[in-house]
Amino acid sequence: MNQNQLIEEVRGILAKAGFYLSERHYERGISFDLIARRDDHLLIIGILLNADSSRIENAKEMKILADVLDGSPMLIALSGGRRPLQRGVVYSRKGIPLISLDTLNDMFIEGVPPYVFSAPGGFYVSIDSDLLREARKERQISLRKMAEIAGVSRKAIQKYEEGMGVDLEVAMRMEEYLGKDLILPLDPLDHDEELKGTVMNPLEEFTGVQKIIFKSLVSMGYEVVPTRRSPFEAITSDESTILLSGVGSHSERKLKKKARVVSNLSHITEKDSVIFMKSRRTHYNIEGTPLIDRRELEYLTSRDDMIDLLRERKSGGV
Repeated sequence: MNQNQLIEEVRGILAKAGFYLSERHYERGISFDLIARRDDHLLIIGILLNADSSRIENAKEMKILADVLDGSPMLIALSGGRRPLQRGVVYSRKGIPLISLDTLNDMFIEGVPPYVFSAPGGFYVSIDSDLLREARKERQISLRKMAEIAGVSRKAIQKYEEGMGVDLEVAMRMEEYLGKDLILPLDPLDHDEELKGTVMNPLEEFTGVQKIIFKSLVSMGYEVVPTRRSPFEAITSDESTILLSGVGSHSERKLKKKARVVSNLSHITEKDSVIFMKSRRTHYNIEGTPLIDRRELEYLTSRDDMIDLLRERKSGGV
């Protein structure tokens, strides 16, 4: 299976599961391959033949996008290093959950969640620590006895009862002895690692006209988060608005292509979009994405003015 075939397999599974999918962008240097939405679930997905080829820069941007857009980053691959990824196991690369194609199908088509996660040293599971403690005490089993049965130390049993992950074989021995279903399902979408990528001085990420444009937005009170590995240059936001913000090209062909991609992502993420132009254009939007030139931006004095102009441009007004 090659990269394009794998991407189409992933798209097929998610489409069958009822997700709305972003269009194929065929752009190099983009951190993600697909954005998918179903109800409240927004997935920012990277698709790789080998997970070890993932790049730290892409992972950082996927985390930024997930944080700002209230989504979940996810990697899908066939293998990690020289070994194929196991079905039903959640791995991790660069701090992002990683699963196989089969696990994706099980989750969203079969409704079967993964139960095992990979970590240094082997495969582990999360268990119901309260149930373990209650079952042990109910049967008057000491920590020492439980440790002997599980084949671990007394201190390890204490840690398990406090919520520490458990080696898969150890968990299965405890389940068999206690007659209880201790192992809990995993949700790769509920990622508890800190996602936000901090940019200390966002304007330093830009130069030339881009810097002028985003400096104007910052002066209006918007927060600007650079997105160098996305089809748009930044995400611009305040308390009530999130804008996928691009900077347009002089080339009409490139501008239309960019606007089409940004407009599609705006639809999938359910966020607004805008493209700022270096010079005036005769049209006011492309596929629903408003166009605003940098000189117009200089005359806007507030975010309300900005929102009013976006609404006018989106509807094709002046």
